Amino acid sequence: MRVPEDGRMHARPRLAPALLCLLLLPAIAVAGTVRLPGSLCPESNGLFGSGFEAGEAVPHAPSNGSGGDFPGNVTRTISVPGLGNRTFYLHVPPGYLPTQSSPLLLALRGSAPPASMAAYAQQVRDDWSARADAAGFIVLAPVGTASDGGWGASGDLTEIGAALDDTLARYNVETSRVYLWGFSAGAHFGHALALGNTDLFAAYGTSAGSLEMFACTDDGSWPPACAALLAGTQPKIPVDIHIGTSDPLMQPPYTADGDPDRFRAGGWRDRETLFVRWFVGGHSYTQTHLAQIWNNLCSFAQVP
Repeated sequence: MRVPEDGRMHARPRLAPALLCLLLLPAIAVAGTVRLPGSLCPESNGLFGSGFEAGEAVPHAPSNGSGGDFPGNVTRTISVPGLGNRTFYLHVPPGYLPTQSSPLLLALRGSAPPASMAAYAQQVRDDWSARADAAGFIVLAPVGTASDGGWGASGDLTEIGAALDDTLARYNVETSRVYLWGFSAGAHFGHALALGNTDLFAAYGTSAGSLEMFACTDDGSWPPACAALLAGTQPKIPVDIHIGTSDPLMQPPYTADGDPDRFRAGGWRDRETLFVRWFVGGHSYTQTHLAQIWNNLCSFAQVP
């Protein structure tokens, strides 16, 4: 990604669709995403029906990993082919039990000075920790490989995939409930990553992100076109969009203000697969926003 935190575009790298296909989990046929019963996601306050047929089993696909440190903050360094040693950061909630599978949130930091990328990854991990402790999910925050401190370098997908593989092997993750969230450059990249991997993520959220900053465009200058990308995305992965009314991304040429309508035109439905919250503020997020995002994401799971 060549997008600094001020939102100014330096260049638009083309993301080949094939690079989005992270085949990280055991091969399974995915029918789509369903809402969970309210008892499994109390954060949603039981507002939504489960979407299950009578007597249908709740999705359950534990990774059965073992051996990871818990609870609290964990730093992992692994050897990644082609990249050497790579470090990523975890937070494991105090209620974690290796005998029970836990949801996982992949958290993508915003753009950072290259020397501060690791610190920014730890910051988003820490920002999610209180919510993770309350709701019982694992947070995974990778660092990334881009030399400019953004996202979208050729090694990013390899690093993210290796970090996920390692986490699933060391912890008992409920693979039907793997979610994604990103801020700023991480949100731009997160759109592309989630939309290209609807067989991996049950739902995703963005804070201060824009479809046209990385995932697609409307003007034809950088394929794929947003209309074609969204119309062709199946299933319609639930997405939560949080953006401030004074965020520079709301203005041309970033056009984040048009993203909800782009999703609607592509087949997403308000309060079913599309959750949009405009807030008074700029290029930022708060603990309140993270709680709102989790309340929407946690309601969904993958159905094999």
